[in-house]
Amino acid sequence: MITTVDVETSWQKTDTGGYDPSPFHPDNILVSVGINDEYYFTNHSERVDEGCYHKIQSILDKTTLLIGHNIKFDLMWLLESGFKYTGRVYDTMLGEYILNRGIRKSLTLEMSCRRRKIGSKDSAIKEWTDRGIPFQDIPVDVVEEYGRIDVAITRKLFDSQMDDLKMAKNKGLLMTLKMMNEFLVVLSDMERNGININLEELHSVEKEYRAEFAYLKQKIDKIVYKQMGDTKINLSSPEQLSWLIYSKKPKDKKEWAKIFNVGIDKSTGKNKRRPQYSRQQFRNLVSDNTEVIHRTVAQQCHTCKGKGVIKKVKKDGSPYKNYTKCPDCDGEGYLYTPMAKVAGFRQVPRSVYDIAESGFRTDRITLNKIAAEAEGEFKDFIDAIVRHNAVDTYLNTFVEGLKNFTNEKGFLHPKFMQSITATGRLSSRDPNFQNQPRGKTFPIRKVVTSRFEGGKILEIDFAQLEFRTAVYLAQDKQGMEDIKNKIDVHQYTADIIGVSRQDAKAHTFKPLYGGVTGTEDEKKYYTKFLEKYKDIKVWHDQLQSEAIRFKRVKLPTGREYSFPYAERTPWGGSTYGTQIKNYPVQGFATADIVPLACINIYKLMQEQKVKSLLVNTVHDSIVADIYPGEEDVMSKIFKQGTADVIPALKEYYKIDFNVPLDTDLKIGYDWLNMKEVE
Repeated sequence: MITTVDVETSWQKTDTGGYDPSPFHPDNILVSVGINDEYYFTNHSERVDEGCYHKIQSILDKTTLLIGHNIKFDLMWLLESGFKYTGRVYDTMLGEYILNRGIRKSLTLEMSCRRRKIGSKDSAIKEWTDRGIPFQDIPVDVVEEYGRIDVAITRKLFDSQMDDLKMAKNKGLLMTLKMMNEFLVVLSDMERNGININLEELHSVEKEYRAEFAYLKQKIDKIVYKQMGDTKINLSSPEQLSWLIYSKKPKDKKEWAKIFNVGIDKSTGKNKRRPQYSRQQFRNLVSDNTEVIHRTVAQQCHTCKGKGVIKKVKKDGSPYKNYTKCPDCDGEGYLYTPMAKVAGFRQVPRSVYDIAESGFRTDRITLNKIAAEAEGEFKDFIDAIVRHNAVDTYLNTFVEGLKNFTNEKGFLHPKFMQSITATGRLSSRDPNFQNQPRGKTFPIRKVVTSRFEGGKILEIDFAQLEFRTAVYLAQDKQGMEDIKNKIDVHQYTADIIGVSRQDAKAHTFKPLYGGVTGTEDEKKYYTKFLEKYKDIKVWHDQLQSEAIRFKRVKLPTGREYSFPYAERTPWGGSTYGTQIKNYPVQGFATADIVPLACINIYKLMQEQKVKSLLVNTVHDSIVADIYPGEEDVMSKIFKQGTADVIPALKEYYKIDFNVPLDTDLKIGYDWLNMKEVE
């Protein structure tokens, strides 16, 4: 039996002005359940149907396919409310996402139905929700009308999508959609399981890095005052930071952007040709189009001999008509502020690649390059700025993110989303747990521990997954040979460019995605990479031709990405070249292969009836919370589940994946301090 479901729940306001409808919030309740043509109130101020739980469960028991829009939300609410369902699911939001082929469109039920001209969600409920009234306080008849409309148009949307998927041009998407719906069940279980956070350890980590942040701030302030005197510089502003480093700022930003902008032409959407200047031409252009930054130095007040604070001064060093009043003597005296010598460190950008549309670049990569050549106090400053920014991001993004969304019991329930990225790659929010720092430089991962007394954290990583995926898709002979001989492509990159293995990954990925620019050493490596892996270069050219001709790129799995405006560029490439080369690799690796591994592992865990829990998946890794004594059986399940990906690719998509998929398995008492499992 096919059943359509839509739940309405209460919600709690958040500090940011939004709302939290999570089933894991202790104050939230399930208000009502719409199921096919029937509607039940489970907990409402005016009417509670005492038999609703039995009636809903009896329908679920007969259901073989459960349909909903963003059904993961509905499914988790049903399961958290005590209902049971183990059958198949179909998410109409995922269906719309797949049929859109990577083109960003609103996936709300309202907009999806409007595009297909199959109904509207017009209801009197908007009058209530616009006033901030929660569902449990809205009259029963209004909620019921709204719920019945949702259920009805969701079923119409499903029927419309099924008609689309039967069309010849869309049949290849069927198996992708089937896999994504199976993965949805795994993700809903992960969300419900949650991640255990050691709150004491989190507090300790925060305390350590707030102390470092304060020290760095003090160090930076001393250096800045020495260079700038009383001239106030906001170091959080990339523009003002560049004033300090380069001692100059653009005279005319429009003219500056015209000369130096190397991004995308906003009017055409095409890549701009990078300007080619000789070193001397470049220096002359920078000099002609910038003005010098000066600093101010406060003189003593003639009345009280205090130093005071300078707030206002002319460029020539003379005070304005109304001199700055001295705060040390309550404005009885005045301060004069002569101009000092050129402020800042007077650096010269090395090339056009150090130029941004609004001035000089001050991003982390540029600052690291500057630091490599800097000396003395300037090096101290750049190193301190880089570290200060990193610690600031670490505290505000990662530490605060965990604090804000971890409940008092120490559990975190990040929301996993399958339909946000263009490639199909998984993302998460509340907080973003797909981007937690690795390594011990920022040891946030050590706060993730087992919920079980004596339990451990188990993680399996695919080795060089995106490179292996590219090798398969391109059928690159040299790549296959290197994989066979256990050559570490990231270490190969690191050895050539002269960086750490971790930092080398970005460089390995760059030519995979068509990148050729950078420093001279980087350019040489990218050229060398594409000369070595010739078939990847050929495949890139084929992808661009396919995108230009058919306005889309298609994966062997059937997954497609649309490029309706792809055109040949004058220099032989294509517009959207990076995306055209990026999407197939990232999509196949992290949107198809990793989910298949998760599905395999999840099924094996159910068969073995283990007490351990899947809790997270990050890009090319899968994480579990291990019940004491299940370390060996879970290690075997993880190894078997990832090994079964290649047979699964054949079963789902009729793909003979002829590149080995190696994995690394680690275990430990927290997510940071882990040891390899043989």
